[in-house]
Amino acid sequence: MSGGFIVPSGAADDLGVMSIALALERPEPTGSLPRPRHLALPSGHRDRLRLLLTPEQRLARWGRSSVSPFTVGAGRTVRELDTGGFIGVYTRRRWGVMATDPIAPPEGEADTIDAALEYLAGESVRPVFAAVADDEPYRARGLWTTPIADDALIDLTDFDLSGKRRASIRHSVSAANRAGLTVAPWSTTVAAQAAEVSNRWLATKRGGELGFTLGRFDPTAMDTLDCRVALDSSGAVVGLVTWHAYDDGRARVLDLMRRAPDAPNPTMDLLVAESLRSFADQGVQTASLGCVPRSHGRLAERIYPTTSLRRYKDKFAPRWVPRHLVAPSVRHAPGALVAVAHAYCPSGLLAAMRHNR
Repeated sequence: MSGGFIVPSGAADDLGVMSIALALERPEPTGSLPRPRHLALPSGHRDRLRLLLTPEQRLARWGRSSVSPFTVGAGRTVRELDTGGFIGVYTRRRWGVMATDPIAPPEGEADTIDAALEYLAGESVRPVFAAVADDEPYRARGLWTTPIADDALIDLTDFDLSGKRRASIRHSVSAANRAGLTVAPWSTTVAAQAAEVSNRWLATKRGGELGFTLGRFDPTAMDTLDCRVALDSSGAVVGLVTWHAYDDGRARVLDLMRRAPDAPNPTMDLLVAESLRSFADQGVQTASLGCVPRSHGRLAERIYPTTSLRRYKDKFAPRWVPRHLVAPSVRHAPGALVAVAHAYCPSGLLAAMRHNR
């Protein structure tokens, strides 16, 4: 059956549930009566829907934020909710850290937020959402929010490299072409070289590989991502980028950006620019270059260099959109920030400041 659904054998009576799954994603016909504002599925249908759509499938279809692809991952536990949605929770002491909004079926966002908060309260765990797109639903529920990062979004419907703001990228791409650099899709034949590039890049950084909403290099996972590599004139891998799909295939978000220390300077510009051109040709509507945390001083910059990263991404002339931290109250803000920091640096903040070897 189309659409990526997995139908269990012998599930003839699941056709009704399949209809629900399809209806959740089908827009309302013009002139039809509006659906109820909130969605709640009967428990039997809800359980069978979970068999038809894995968390990863629901995430890819229903995740509307560029942070949504990181809802699940290492160190997080998936908790199913009675709306058909779910959360991915990193637990530290009395804190439950989530990357972004709960993954919710269309028009079921409000009920899914309520279900998530109810579940966490039942576990005696304080909620913290690291980067939500719209903080109004959380403020309406009495939670505290503050801008924490900015998302670099690019409209691909008319994307090109012309104009003053993207002039430096245009010149970099020309320089990369003159240097003999090319971009190729991931394949197992480049896996060993790509791993070497990643290791050499990592050796120049601090604190090992960060996690949570930052991916880690895993050759076995590349088939589930959009990975592109840069090759020099001899065919050697000198850089790589990975992208995740979200918003039901209408958007992509940049994750890994790695290059060999001796790679030509325009390597990364070429990889990102060619990826954006390719997505635009495929009809993808939006690309996110990822969220950049707002700067919080010199110590924070030692762990994650936000100023230089923002400067680099700004060369692509994105639209910067704020993302918000959500915590129970302003009194809980310090504890929430520490919990989020540990989600990114499970080995501890001191280790995150040490140079890798």
